[in-house]
Order: sequence, then structure tokens, then C-alpha cells
Amino acid sequence: MNSDNCPAVTLTQIDTFLEKFREEVLSDLRSKPKRLQSKYFYDKEGDRLFQQIMACPQYYLTNCEREIFQSKFAHLAQIITSANKPFDLIELGAGDATKSQYLLKYLTDQKGAFTYMPIDISGNILSELETRLKAEITTLEITCLEGEYFDMLSKAAELSARRKVVMFLGANIGNMEPQEAGIFCANLRAWRFGADGF
Repeated sequence: MNSDNCPAVTLTQIDTFLEKFREEVLSDLRSKPKRLQSKYFYDKEGDRLFQQIMACPQYYLTNCEREIFQSKFAHLAQIITSANKPFDLIELGAGDATKSQYLLKYLTDQKGAFTYMPIDISGNILSELETRLKAEITTLEITCLEGEYFDMLSKAAELSARRKVVMFLGANIGNMEPQEAGIFCANLRAWRFGADGF
């Protein structure tokens, strides 16, 4: 990624990713039934296709989540800022942030002391997100984190000691099998960032 706020990927990280990709694809193709993890679909073309899917009337999740953010952003902001401390707002699987942007704009307009940390597997969509949000919410502080959720939560903890607020929208959990989703939620609930926790 080209932005100063989105850390560059090193050759070692690329090698690690490619080895993990190889291992996971081989494991998935040996399983019965065969499968491939959806995280590997999200390149530039995959992002474009998924955005088209989200725009379909049949894909009701997008509209439901957007409606919640449009109608409840002030209530959400009140809960998030109740501690009256600076914080990092981390969004897991942020995509293009077209839903969370209502909350981000409100928090920024209210002069909230926070940094938005979108996490996504797709560097392409994070680049699009950052370009658009910086144009539309000019004072928003953004630090993009490209990678898998728990790896990037660790990175977020390294980058800042501030309180963390983690958003995980319901549509994203649909990429997981039920048992996998349960384990993920339990692990996320148990996650700690340090003395202040979340």
C-alpha cells in the first residue's frame, strides 16, 4: 500500500504469507468436502465482484447494517465514548467502510479523540477505503492494517497503547462455519490489549 499510514509489507512477510497460503490451500483441497477459504478471493477483482454482490437487493445484510449505522450512530458513539478517553476504533473486515462511515463522521464531528484502524485481508480495498474517507472526512485519522484479524489486533496493540474498541459486523461472520464462528467469538472475547483491555 502506498499510504504513509498503511505499513509497507516486507519480503519476509510475503514469504510467510505464501507459505501459509500453500499450506491452507492444500489442506482445504484435501478435506471432504473440498473447500477454499473466502479470504483468498479478495484481490482487486474479488473486491469488485463482492461490492456488486452487496449492491444486489437480495443481499439484505448490507442494507440492514447500513440502516443500523444511519439511525443509531449517535447511540453507538455514546457507548463507545463513555469512558471519556482517547481510543482506537478497530473494524474487523472493514471492506470499503460504506456502512461504518456514518459513525466515523459523527465521532469526528463531535471531536472524538480516536484513530480509525480498519483491518482487512485485502490491501486493495483498504487503499480504496483510505482514499475515499480522507476525501469525505478530512480530519479522520486512519491507520490501515492489512492481514488476518488476530495478527492485526496484535499489530494494533503494538502501534498504540490507547483503549481499543473493536467492531465486528454480523455479515462478516457468514464467512465462517458455525463451529469456527463460535471459536472465533470466544477468542475475540478473551483478547486483551494490555492494562486497559478493550
